[in-house]
Amino acid sequence: MISIVYVTNTGSSKAYAQMLSEKTGYAAYSLADSGSVPEESEVIFIGWVMAGSLQGLKEARERFGNLKAVIAVGMMKSEKQDKDLKEKNGITEPFFSLPGAFDMKKLTGMHKMMMGMMVKMMKSKLKETDDPKAKEVVEKFEEGFDMIDEKHLSEVLEFLG
Repeated sequence: MISIVYVTNTGSSKAYAQMLSEKTGYAAYSLADSGSVPEESEVIFIGWVMAGSLQGLKEARERFGNLKAVIAVGMMKSEKQDKDLKEKNGITEPFFSLPGAFDMKKLTGMHKMMMGMMVKMMKSKLKETDDPKAKEVVEKFEEGFDMIDEKHLSEVLEFLG
């Protein structure tokens, strides 16, 4: 038996957990409500990335031991970021990285403050350059973006066979 356990901040990890659940028939549980996960379950963990840390991973490992797979949902996806994330978080399990969404209006507290500061820093650096890509990135953060799409689950689904 396989179960999906996720932790989310603004809904991206939950959206992927629900999509994966629909595609596989595996039950999906929030980490906060994971007391209902059957004891014999192998767990696929889905968490969100903040400052290079995969949120909820430590607690998921403590509760479930070995994980069948680890899925990170973040704002960006690159081989270097994936490598750094795996190293920093000690991820040795099969690993997948999925692009999520960003909406400043959904953030609260410290997360909102940190991201607001990051956007301000990015805007101030725009004054020093005419780089259209940098301008586009700042606009995306100001307007928000959503890259959640079930097509990004193809590698995960292939792995699960």
